[in-house]
Amino acid sequence: MRCRRLVVATGYFDHPNLLGVPGEDLPQVSHYFDDPHFSSGRDVVVIGGKNSAAEAALELFRAGARVTLVHRRAQLGETVKYWVKPDIENRIKAGEIAARFEAQVSRIEPDRVMITRGRQEEALPADRVYALTGYHPDFDLFRGLGIRLDEKTLRPECDPATLETNVPGVYMAGSITRGRAISEVFIENGRFDGEKIFAQNRA
Repeated sequence: MRCRRLVVATGYFDHPNLLGVPGEDLPQVSHYFDDPHFSSGRDVVVIGGKNSAAEAALELFRAGARVTLVHRRAQLGETVKYWVKPDIENRIKAGEIAARFEAQVSRIEPDRVMITRGRQEEALPADRVYALTGYHPDFDLFRGLGIRLDEKTLRPECDPATLETNVPGVYMAGSITRGRAISEVFIENGRFDGEKIFAQNRA
């Protein structure tokens, strides 16, 4: 196919950030959240500490699941939505949702998740595991197109005014223009990318 412009707007949800632990490929483990009612009355472990994990834990709890939230840091992420944060914190404080902070998942087994906190290992019962640890763009695709990426941030070389990359005629749109910092782009600001890319047509 021949074209005057190639616009790359692939998003990033096809590429979850993997834990890299044994058992991550077991059938009860998912990197995507689905209907919380499937887990009613069951033990569920949610791995993560940002919006996806917090919202999933709340929905699962309200659907009747026994939820444990596991996060590697000492507290929830700063970017958790302002109306979600007090809700999840209150549920944890009340003991309605169990939480293990500063915890690392060491392996996942058919009926439990093994975590370490310092020198202590703990087994968490788990009929279902949601590893909601974020996603990333397809950086290999961008490199294959010849787009240069910053070594540290993986931010593509891209003209901020036109969104044209270092490859003439190849443009990028949406969250993928930010490399690893995908949370910088929302519907509110990303929706203007098309105007930047095609503004030349109006000249």
